[in-house]
Amino acid sequence: MALETTPGATSGPSKASRNIRRLAIAVFIVVALYAAGWFFVASKIESTVSDFIARPGPVQLTCDNLKRAGTPFRIGFDCTRTAIKENATGSMISAGAIRAVAHIFNPGKALVELDGPLNASLLDGGVVTANWSLLRSGFSVGFSGLKTLSLTGEGLSTDYFDYKLVEPILAKAAHGEFHIRANGADLETAVLARDFSVATKSGTEILPTLSTSTMLTMKDQAGVLEGRPLVARGTRGELTSFKIEMPDGLYGEMSGPYEIDGEGYISGQFKTTLEKLDLWESRLNTLLPDARSTISGMAALLKGLAKDDKVTVNLVVNKGTITMSMVPLGKIPPL
Repeated sequence: MALETTPGATSGPSKASRNIRRLAIAVFIVVALYAAGWFFVASKIESTVSDFIARPGPVQLTCDNLKRAGTPFRIGFDCTRTAIKENATGSMISAGAIRAVAHIFNPGKALVELDGPLNASLLDGGVVTANWSLLRSGFSVGFSGLKTLSLTGEGLSTDYFDYKLVEPILAKAAHGEFHIRANGADLETAVLARDFSVATKSGTEILPTLSTSTMLTMKDQAGVLEGRPLVARGTRGELTSFKIEMPDGLYGEMSGPYEIDGEGYISGQFKTTLEKLDLWESRLNTLLPDARSTISGMAALLKGLAKDDKVTVNLVVNKGTITMSMVPLGKIPPL
């Protein structure tokens, strides 16, 4: 008797299993091509950076033990030691390891970390030594050049000395930031320092511990990010905010438009708010003992205008001459 077969009951693989197998093969091919592409791009970056460092010129770059780094979705390079030397003058800056990385799906943005300490020999014979617990920079680039740049530091300290000083000067900050970006044709910058102080190496206070921040807009200066020189004279802008705070409650803030003429003199009118006027008088008398009479007179005037130990007045700068409530305070030299 002949056996009957059921239609479709064959020993070959089903349509679903064939589709799964094809998908697996396709995924394998894509992964293999991606991995090969990653290694190719990584090797090109390594050779490009090596060629850039080795190229002859007035500035000599050092990047010891350069090697590529990253993962399938990140790509970059690192060096164990870095240095920059100007051959004509012998000035040199050296630092620790550097690590740079960018996401492969967004190569226009990158993150760079630099290890300390940093040592710099300056043209005037000065020596700078700096260190930090973290120093990180992030930036983005476009077809025309740099678009944004940010720098963040933790546990910052800088030691400066030259033959004119009796002893080194030490500046410290618990946290610091610097940001710059283009906003249309304008250039916007922001600087922040938390728990910033300046003293001699032996501990004599030059600038008491304070926190400060500055936000500044420079009109028609966005081209700086494309490599154009920063022009100071014949420019204008807006001091969006400048703040000073101290642990004892002293506070000050100013903002307003400014302009710099062709001779480099600054002019502007700045709304200025001060709190804790007695503390301001005490601190300024300590910092500027030769101007004690002017500071005390201004303090008496401001206290007469103050309400709840807080006053807001206009600080006017006219071609470098500073006045507050018609009282001259000093002059700013031309830039």
